[in-house]
Amino acid sequence: LLQQRPDVFAAARNLDAASLEISVAKARRYPSLTLNGSIGLLRQGNSGASVQTWSIGPLTLAYPLIDGGQRSANVALAEANYREADSSYRSKVRIAIKEVEEALLNLHDAQLRQQDANIVSQRFASTLAATQAKLSQGMASKMEMEEVRRQALSAQSTQLTLQLERNRAWVALYRALGGGWAESSNMAALAQTTAERSSSEQSANTRPTSAQ
Repeated sequence: LLQQRPDVFAAARNLDAASLEISVAKARRYPSLTLNGSIGLLRQGNSGASVQTWSIGPLTLAYPLIDGGQRSANVALAEANYREADSSYRSKVRIAIKEVEEALLNLHDAQLRQQDANIVSQRFASTLAATQAKLSQGMASKMEMEEVRRQALSAQSTQLTLQLERNRAWVALYRALGGGWAESSNMAALAQTTAERSSSEQSANTRPTSAQ
């Protein structure tokens, strides 16, 4: 459940990225082989005939010789960044667990107090009904009746207050567990926004060309 919290999710992704940076920094300490190539379509003459042309190359070999310890320093920096990201991730998880535990305890306490308030309210309601019956038979005074009514209303007010507190505890627990944030929906929305932004930038950079 804690994985759906946006702060924990972001910290986990930062940790993954830091781990990949270590692999990249270590890979740069070894030779690399690069092969460049291109594929194009060339039109010749006015007959509309087309000839596909292929071009592959050149082949490049990069071998690190003397860099003054730069590559080793990059690996050490990547490892330090990973340790920092790991510490941040663990801190986020501990904070998330603490908030969820506090929300669960508050909810449990609110539920228990609301149950007690419900019992008290029911008892005062029964007492009020009995006092009304006694008043109709002349066995109770109006002052006694109003006192019982006041106590019954006070019990109902307490019951409603605790019900509101219980609802707030549910909301706090919902927020502590991420507030309904879902990785799939948010990542899809982010991808859609990125695609729309990229499409708009490409449209802005497009210029009309003459036909050949």
